[in-house]
Amino acid sequence: MKLILGDNQFFGINHHDLKKGEEVKNKFQKIESIKEFIDSSINLGMDGFMINSNEKGYDLVKKYSFNPSVEIHYSIPYPHKFASIVAEGGMPSLLSYFIKNSSFITNFTSGLRLILSKDLTHLTRPSVTLEVPDSLPKNSWAYLQNIITDLLIGLGRNDIIYAFINAVRKMGYKPGLITLNPIMLDEILTQNKKDDYEDLIVCYNINSSGFNVFPSLDEVVTYTQSKHDYSLMGMSIFSSGAENIPKSIDFISKQNLDYVVFGTSKLTNLKNNIDMFGT
Repeated sequence: MKLILGDNQFFGINHHDLKKGEEVKNKFQKIESIKEFIDSSINLGMDGFMINSNEKGYDLVKKYSFNPSVEIHYSIPYPHKFASIVAEGGMPSLLSYFIKNSSFITNFTSGLRLILSKDLTHLTRPSVTLEVPDSLPKNSWAYLQNIITDLLIGLGRNDIIYAFINAVRKMGYKPGLITLNPIMLDEILTQNKKDDYEDLIVCYNINSSGFNVFPSLDEVVTYTQSKHDYSLMGMSIFSSGAENIPKSIDFISKQNLDYVVFGTSKLTNLKNNIDMFGT
């Protein structure tokens, strides 16, 4: 089981204590501080890190290089970024952002295909290109955020999920899908007989308390213990700080997971967690 450093602490996300989240966020105002923390976590024994494609995450991957042995798990898109662009300047600002930050060839060919076929899957490649910096090392993972994955599941747009997987691969990366509905997503993936998922990672909530685990902890545990053609990554393994850490790690260590992702703002806590995982 590989251990991946999460990024909630870098951006002030704490589902149980908003004030504490804001305090931690102030510690990582500069991307240099985030880079130093990631380097220290790798030295302690973490296998890699996950980062979101918000402004700080994008600049971190664009500015810094990492040892090739460090796994980078990069999640896109960052919806709040686009919402802010629209809120501040309207849809023309969003269009300007796309034109400014995407290549002409990618926009033109995808746009032409979209117009001719009215097929939304042609927007997938330029969207991925826009969100992923060129400096992201090849063979890194590029994930679709759960807010988009689960929206597509709800809309029945399996084709766009498949298109995302293929677009990521064509760019030289490995695909990842973050979801709060792993069982529903598994049904969609198994329907697609034309593709294999050897390089795919599915990331979802799983923890001993059942906090934000859907549809239920028992069902997700059964799903986790089953055999899949793709790798499994557990997130929210500490119930967002509401569960006893040793109990959580004991529970997670018994699951059939290939990866776990978790974050903390303190290196001493990280070292204790690594030791309890036995790495």
